[in-house]
Amino acid sequence: MKQAQAGGFIVAAILVTLLLQGTVGLLPVGALAALLVPLPAAYVAMRLGLWAGCLVVMGTCMAAFGLISQVAAFGYLVQFGAPALLLTLLLKRGVSWGRAVAWSLVLLLGMGGLFLYGMADRQQIGVTALVEGYLQGEIETALTLAKDMDLPAAQASQFEATVRNTGDLLLQTYPAAAAVGYGLLLLTTLLGLVLAARSRYSIPGIPFDQWKVPELWIWGLILAGVGVLLADGTLAMAALNLLVVMLALYFLQGLAIVRYFFRTRRVSPLLRTLGYVLLATLNPLPVLVAGIGVFDLWIDFRKPRNAKD
Repeated sequence: MKQAQAGGFIVAAILVTLLLQGTVGLLPVGALAALLVPLPAAYVAMRLGLWAGCLVVMGTCMAAFGLISQVAAFGYLVQFGAPALLLTLLLKRGVSWGRAVAWSLVLLLGMGGLFLYGMADRQQIGVTALVEGYLQGEIETALTLAKDMDLPAAQASQFEATVRNTGDLLLQTYPAAAAVGYGLLLLTTLLGLVLAARSRYSIPGIPFDQWKVPELWIWGLILAGVGVLLADGTLAMAALNLLVVMLALYFLQGLAIVRYFFRTRRVSPLLRTLGYVLLATLNPLPVLVAGIGVFDLWIDFRKPRNAKD
């Protein structure tokens, strides 16, 4: 790609990133926009090289600093820029996509943990108190939005109870929530890279529909379940966090099995997309998908079978 074209490509990626970042606070599309923010930088890095991805991240940080604030620029770098660059660096070095996501997640959680401890130390409070303050602010924002919607009294009361219960649960499981959230961000970025590849670059690793959780990890799920049921105090909280992470992993394995059946049954792309959306959002389907992932250890749903079987 010529230098002029490459420069235009980088500028376009910066503009798209700023647009996505500006949409993050808007409901209900904000959550989807947040998952897509790292994609422009990652795509440019895969197409043009890591240096080009760094230019996108740097340009976005500078634009956010000038147009919004220093906090917005730093927030983009930590939350979105670093995941994009870490993931593409590993993929371009030939690391399989599964390991690339895992290593990126470990590094990001380490960076995030150090950042939290630094913020807590600066404010002379504990990390839990810092997280609790942030969650309380988000709860009050959600409740304010609900008041602006003029919901009936019964619905408003139910919504408030749901929001506060969710906040209490997140306070207990914020390490697991951070792991699942960053994992979802990395996987969404990876999916975008796969869809946009079109023979321009390759993603190393096995096809997603053949992916599975290592067999011995089932003991992590079992121990986490036992700990939630029988333990108390700090041990119970640690078990709950482990359970959330393990269920997320087995949900991903369940999706891989669903993907396998969609491919072998030649389901149309439109129906596949609709199926994935329903499986991820419509209760109790996510639980059933995670259950499929767990029982795959014994049933092996993707094992080739004879017609008479």
